[in-house]
Amino acid sequence: MYHTKIQPGSDLRDMPTGELALRAYLSEHEAALGHAAVLLADRRGARLINGIKDGLGQPGPLTTRLRRRLLELRGLLFLEHGDDSEEFDLVAILEPDDPAVPEICLLADGLDDALRSAAIFPTPDFRVA
Repeated sequence: MYHTKIQPGSDLRDMPTGELALRAYLSEHEAALGHAAVLLADRRGARLINGIKDGLGQPGPLTTRLRRRLLELRGLLFLEHGDDSEEFDLVAILEPDDPAVPEICLLADGLDDALRSAAIFPTPDFRVA
């Protein structure tokens, strides 16, 4: 594998730790997230995953469009668009005992944690006034 030498003054920037964690999570679970999105939303889910992959392949910080797509994926995995038929037509009617359900739940929770650590999805404030 070829490595390039880092030149002083090159166009480098510090990537926040939360964004690194998000990118690592998405990379590690890419196939499972793709399968879940297709299972839940068919072609729209596939387009969403492909858009996220394309966005992650671009240099620089996460764009607004990519952030919006990541939040759409989160909403899909948490079934938050169940009543909004225009957003996603949920294809799969999963039974609670379907083996895919716990896997989707784990993916959703992991994505939620990664989005919160990257400050893309707000962390709830549990302080009591």
